[in-house]
Amino acid sequence: MKASDKELFRWVDQLPDALWDDVRSRSPEQAAEAVGAVWDGRIFNVDLIGERFAVDPAAQRITNAHQPDQRVDYQAGVVFLTTLAHSKGVPPSGRMAVPQELPGGRMFFTGAHTVANVPIAKAFEKDTRHFVDHALEMGAKRIEGADVALQVPGLPQVPLYLLLWEGDSEVDARAVIGIDDRAHFHLDLSGVFALTNLLVGRLCKDRRK
Repeated sequence: MKASDKELFRWVDQLPDALWDDVRSRSPEQAAEAVGAVWDGRIFNVDLIGERFAVDPAAQRITNAHQPDQRVDYQAGVVFLTTLAHSKGVPPSGRMAVPQELPGGRMFFTGAHTVANVPIAKAFEKDTRHFVDHALEMGAKRIEGADVALQVPGLPQVPLYLLLWEGDSEVDARAVIGIDDRAHFHLDLSGVFALTNLLVGRLCKDRRK
């Protein structure tokens, strides 16, 4: 495999023009209201997992507001452009669903699209305190459930959930990533998958060797 092939679909500057066209075809004021973003007449300011990003449809550019020189992940671009183009503005219900429970999710979230519950469990099975501290830094809040349960800000209208059960000598640790059960009004299933991957990436970043 060529080095260039490994970079494919890694950064936002590789997003297809069609996704940008979908955003530009919608009223920016309508898009911002639906998503819970801020439109300043040129760019959208959108929060994603505790960080603010600037989405510039004319320049086809997405930047981290606090780290403008940092390249932004391709999957973040998919999330932003999908929700800005298609969000129906439905407020969150506050009820958690696993992605498989969303319409069409049982067929979609298998194989290559399996939600990354196992990596979360393995990364934090012996260090739930770090798991909680790291999530709180991203704006999470503790809720009832499991051994550790957290609600994490995904998109403004799409909260995420993290549930972790600690393991012992007989039972492995177990984790579940959840999402608001109205997420499908803001993202297609590929966008939901990308959003959960971004959460896992943020949580596990400092655990990678």
